[in-house]
Amino acid sequence: MELLSKTIRITHDKHPFPHWILYPAFNELSIKKAAAALDSLKFTRSVSDLFQFWQTSDFKTLKLPQPLHELYQHFLSKKFLSYIAKLTNTKLSSTIDMSAFRYEDTDYLLPHDDQLEGRKIAYVLNLSTLKEKEGGALELFENNKSNPTKVVKRYQPVFNSLVLFQVSPTSWHQVAEVIKKNRLTITGWFHD
Repeated sequence: MELLSKTIRITHDKHPFPHWILYPAFNELSIKKAAAALDSLKFTRSVSDLFQFWQTSDFKTLKLPQPLHELYQHFLSKKFLSYIAKLTNTKLSSTIDMSAFRYEDTDYLLPHDDQLEGRKIAYVLNLSTLKEKEGGALELFENNKSNPTKVVKRYQPVFNSLVLFQVSPTSWHQVAEVIKKNRLTITGWFHD
């Protein structure tokens, strides 16, 4: 089954670091089913000085309901990996990480750059929509690897949008505090 939307629009920006937004990214019915299937997964509370949110285990370790299994297999498919590699002009392997995240009232993720061995392209598949006053925006910081202090781009979650960005020493970003709503995403990385 082809999951990519037939009406997909792609926005690309190099500032403050290369990133892309695909919307609507996938077949709407498939994504609604995938979002609903997340209710059957176990989320664990994660809290540190950098973040607080709920997270599932990596999908590769879970017995997934059919809609999530199909989505995971789609991300792993040669066709989709080739599509992302061409879009981002990045050589990718068939290794991905994928987990679901739920941010509830007062949850957040402070500035970080995602740099861990092998991560090349980060992705966020938004499964909720939040208004600006509800927080939860993906915020990108000015290109300053030593002290990211100024947010220069802000993207509110929009259901069925896929945000991609290159992981680098300057890919500083955060998730703004969520206010009285839930921010639901499937997030991970494509590796080299």
